[in-house]
Amino acid sequence: MAQEKPKETEAKKPAYQPSEEVKQVLTPLFSRILKADVSRATVALSAETVMGGEVVETVESTYQIASKYPDRYTVYFKSDEDRKRLYSDGKEGVVALTPEAFYRLPRLVSCQELATRPEINLGPYPEVVLALTLAGVDPAVTFLGGMKSVEIVSRSKYRGSIQAVQLRGQQKDGVSWNLWITDDDRPRPLRLLVDLTPMLVATGQVAVPQGYAYSLRYDFKSWRVSGEVDDKLFQFAASENAVEYESLEDYRQKKAAQLEVHPLLGKKIPSFDLQLLDGDAVSIGSATDKVIVLDFWATWCGPCMKAMPVIESMSQQYADKGVEFYAVNVGESSALVKGFVGEQGWDLSIATDPNGETIEAFSAKSIPLTLLIAPTGIVEAVHQGFPGPDELNKQFRDELDVLIKGGRIASSDAADN
Repeated sequence: MAQEKPKETEAKKPAYQPSEEVKQVLTPLFSRILKADVSRATVALSAETVMGGEVVETVESTYQIASKYPDRYTVYFKSDEDRKRLYSDGKEGVVALTPEAFYRLPRLVSCQELATRPEINLGPYPEVVLALTLAGVDPAVTFLGGMKSVEIVSRSKYRGSIQAVQLRGQQKDGVSWNLWITDDDRPRPLRLLVDLTPMLVATGQVAVPQGYAYSLRYDFKSWRVSGEVDDKLFQFAASENAVEYESLEDYRQKKAAQLEVHPLLGKKIPSFDLQLLDGDAVSIGSATDKVIVLDFWATWCGPCMKAMPVIESMSQQYADKGVEFYAVNVGESSALVKGFVGEQGWDLSIATDPNGETIEAFSAKSIPLTLLIAPTGIVEAVHQGFPGPDELNKQFRDELDVLIKGGRIASSDAADN
């Protein structure tokens, strides 16, 4: 049951003040959320990558959210690659990274704090969906903070049946959003579009090629801020085989240690054809007189980008010494990779693995991943992660100098390092 008095938000009110016309549209929705004691929502997210006006990649995921003001909630973020739950029962918070791995948060995080500063990775831009779905939060903090302008675009039928208002906001960092809400006395969100391209350009997270765009579409499949919500939803129950970690960093370090010994280390690689970005194909796996280096990467992978200058430098230094380097992009379309690589200006052989078939054959659980393969087809060394440019340089020199002389690296000792 909604409280009669507005709750005071825990976050600072935004300095930007929209027009009276915009306030008349936004205030009823924001007030419903701010005064709510409970909430339930299911939101579908489509992250779209566009090159030259065409959608070249779409990543689908889903949020399932339930909450009670001020600090009880469960947030389930589900995609093909990630299934993560965040729990808070009002006493402690728990992050279930997988059904078999979890850790407890060092302090209790309120709904408002979660909506403005998410404790964990819950998708590419979770603040906007959390601000519209968690009970008792003030959406104005997210949707009016740091704004240049907010305007009403239109009043029309949403999908031809629901009377709706469309608003457009322009943030100071260049990010823009379009929000559709029902045009009635009990407004609810219908759809939110967010264009993150300007922020990616401004922050230098990626070198954005000409014609590149990255946007998010949130569709509110169900949404309510009334009724009952069972407290059992907020309680975490570990499975019998679940392992508790001290923190997210503890989990990452221990998982990395488990991955240090790659299953192909010291074994012959499977034969396959590597599809190069220029259209050619290279057969890998049969005996050759070359040392082959395969580096698996993606445009969104920060450590991959940091390692790439070393990969490129080593490729050039060992090109006339019988070593061939191939940088294999994982899970992204050829059009996206071609535009991205063209912007980087890399002097390096680039291959594509849009469906993840190649990296699956190499039992890769994370990237960056680099394999050094002897002329015999045996995997003699594996690099997982990015240890830093100096250390990676040293690893390559030490290992490649041995391999080009016909020496061996892979052994029980090497596997233990």
